[in-house]
Amino acid sequence: MATATVAKQQQQQSQDDQRRIEEDLAWAEKGTMLRRVKKGKITNLIKVSIDERKFFNYYSSNILCSIIPNSLKAVPVTELLEVRTGYSTDNLHNASKKYEFQESAPEYVCFSVIFSHHKFLHKSVDFAADTKETRDRWVSAMNHLLSIAKAKRIHFNENQFLVDKFKQADRNKNGTLSFDEIWHLLKKMNLQLSESYARAIFNESEDASTRDLQLNDKEFVNFFERLTDREELRLLMKQFSTEHVETWTVDDLQRFLTEIQKFPDVDRKKAESILDTFEPGQQDKGQEKLMGLMGMRRLLNSRWGNILKPDHEHIFMDMDQPLPQYFCNSSHNTYLTGSQIKGVASVEGYISALKRGARLLELDIFDGEGFPVITHKRTLIEPISLKNALESIKRCAFDVSPYPVILTIENHASLVQQRLMAEYFTDVLGDMLYKPSKDSTRMLFPSPNQLKKKFILRGKKVNLPDDDDEDSPNEKEGKRGKGDDEEKKVGSFFSLRKCASFKN
Repeated sequence: MATATVAKQQQQQSQDDQRRIEEDLAWAEKGTMLRRVKKGKITNLIKVSIDERKFFNYYSSNILCSIIPNSLKAVPVTELLEVRTGYSTDNLHNASKKYEFQESAPEYVCFSVIFSHHKFLHKSVDFAADTKETRDRWVSAMNHLLSIAKAKRIHFNENQFLVDKFKQADRNKNGTLSFDEIWHLLKKMNLQLSESYARAIFNESEDASTRDLQLNDKEFVNFFERLTDREELRLLMKQFSTEHVETWTVDDLQRFLTEIQKFPDVDRKKAESILDTFEPGQQDKGQEKLMGLMGMRRLLNSRWGNILKPDHEHIFMDMDQPLPQYFCNSSHNTYLTGSQIKGVASVEGYISALKRGARLLELDIFDGEGFPVITHKRTLIEPISLKNALESIKRCAFDVSPYPVILTIENHASLVQQRLMAEYFTDVLGDMLYKPSKDSTRMLFPSPNQLKKKFILRGKKVNLPDDDDEDSPNEKEGKRGKGDDEEKKVGSFFSLRKCASFKN
């Protein structure tokens, strides 16, 4: 009886949550007025909305707003990456250094929408709502759209993708695409093609009956198929087809998956189910089911085309050996999102690296205006604060992997700001910071399993008078100064020397 009551309560709670989400989405589709935070300053109110649950719309202001009207920006939901609350981007963090900004836009009303961008690693659009309730409703609606977008990425619909790209490329909304519109789309997608090759494919894709230098939606699909045609896949299909044609039967597919891809548990029934998944088109009734070239392309982009062995998709190695016995997924100049000479350092570099599975990050630390910062030596790179970087790293360090994150410190800071460094590491990372014992040099380094969800600092230690065995205790005390004590305090956090090597 009690179990039935609990199940009923859970069902009611689920229904209430779903109703609340639908209300938030309907509310966001109508749109609300929000203040955008751009370059550390709060702009005038702009209307922000969701369009048909497919686009996130906002207006971008410009310097000549009295002459040129604000332009509408429509971000496809499929390009959304994350929604953050508080001062969690470089822009908001820098703006919050001013007391006036904190008064006008407290942290509890701020949120940021992060999406992919063809010019940047990530792009963030930052907003300040009028109340916390408004902020929370926007975050709820956007997170729901994000969950839908992630599900669509898992079950990729190529036809819908082409329809969406066709609509995006149709800038004058006349239902057809000129070559200029398609070329603009190809450059936006960062496809490395020569213009002459793309134009040749464009001409071949036109229907012979029209020849109007325009592609309709069907001709655009033809253009895409020609552009992505791969002769080696045709040969592969013929090789594993019993009839030596560019189609596979269920038996052909089963043989390919078991003999070539080495999936031992794929029987005929399972192979038929896989064929139905990746060849969703209408099959002729009474005829044997067939997989074509497009279906095979979809198959190879799924786990069935994974280069890894089936039992190697997850952790299968012994993770109880000392840490230096493993290869490490590392990054270099992690904070940079563009050129190494000019530009800006950004926490987005760290977040992106961690989400791609990196377990070693680099922090180049220099003296800032009152606090240590991260930047690139002898360049025009705009710095970011060390504390802000550590807070961002901590927030998403273990979303992808529970294994330890190694922070490589390239230390160019003065002793005064090294004291602040030590405070930041202990205050921000807290118990997650691995601190070696005094006799750690005489012991094997802990294993990845023992160091799960821990941060390890890697850097150079200063040889202090305590390390000189030739001096007596009194002589050591006489030689040591206050600066030595502070350097020892900073150096005590380093768990790995710069010379530490990682082996297989």
